[in-house]
Amino acid sequence: MRFLKQQSTNTRGAIASGIRYDVNNQAVVDGTQALVVPLGTTAQRPSSATNGQLRYNTTNNEFEVYENSSWKNLRYAEPNPVGVTQQNLGTGDGTETTFGLLNSGDTDYPTPATAQSVLVFVENVFQISTTNYTLVQNPSSGPGAPYASGWYLVFSTAVPTGKPITVLHNFDK
Repeated sequence: MRFLKQQSTNTRGAIASGIRYDVNNQAVVDGTQALVVPLGTTAQRPSSATNGQLRYNTTNNEFEVYENSSWKNLRYAEPNPVGVTQQNLGTGDGTETTFGLLNSGDTDYPTPATAQSVLVFVENVFQISTTNYTLVQNPSSGPGAPYASGWYLVFSTAVPTGKPITVLHNFDK
């Protein structure tokens, strides 16, 4: 009888049934069934996450990935269930420049990515982002201050009295 002093088999094939590492050190899962990823609640996220981690969040029933130093829900190529949102933000009074709170109805991404991602109309006149308005989070000053937490449109000049402000958004979803 001969005794082996050390393992002489290739460890790439000995890790587990159906999981192997190729010559480029990439994990390959063989099989026809499914892959179960780590899962848990929001409170059970790793305490020291690193970019590229993937898990299933049982709190919100979504796959999430740690990207750019924060947890983000994965988005699919399916149509946005909310669709384009039309929101009426009120009417001008000749002094107010801040209008909102923007609410797209999309729980994962409730606000537009940029000011250019929304269409803004004062009465029936299209407004140009960064020329006529900016998108501001939690504005601290203005005639209607204090404002609730969230995203607002801040116009460069007061909106004329009686002119309605209409916003179309969710084009970026």
